[in-house]
Amino acid sequence: MKRFLDEQMPSFIETIRGTKDLTTFTEKAERNGALPRVLLFTSKAKTSSLTKFISTEFRRRILLAEVYPTKTNKEIMDKFGITDLPAMVVIRKSEQEGEEGMDEVIRYEGDGYTKNKLLTFLSAHALKEPYFPPKKKNEEAKDEQAEQDKKKKEKVEL
Repeated sequence: MKRFLDEQMPSFIETIRGTKDLTTFTEKAERNGALPRVLLFTSKAKTSSLTKFISTEFRRRILLAEVYPTKTNKEIMDKFGITDLPAMVVIRKSEQEGEEGMDEVIRYEGDGYTKNKLLTFLSAHALKEPYFPPKKKNEEAKDEQAEQDKKKKEKVEL
């Protein structure tokens, strides 16, 4: 039963397999309202239920990725000073005066990776409200047309 539920649980987690993936991940965060990025460095082969839960809980408020200790990820691990696993790093735009727009790296230093501790840590660094990308002009026109059609039907029914 647990395995079935784990497989059915939604997951909004990216996987980083080298510096190219990290660059793509960063660009995606920038396109989506400068979302704070969270890198979870782990040696577990399978994504845990806790990580899936966190990705769902903070969807559109942070961008979450797993980084595995492979040869292609060694440069990334060195860049963030990761020697022990598991480790978690939050990367967000600095809000300090004079450093606006620069990346600020915050490492999770908590004692253990429990649900409550991670929720508290990530809540402090996530966006307060979910980010929804602006609608494209085509979608706005379709929504407007659908609304007008609905009004016409209501008038005909009366």
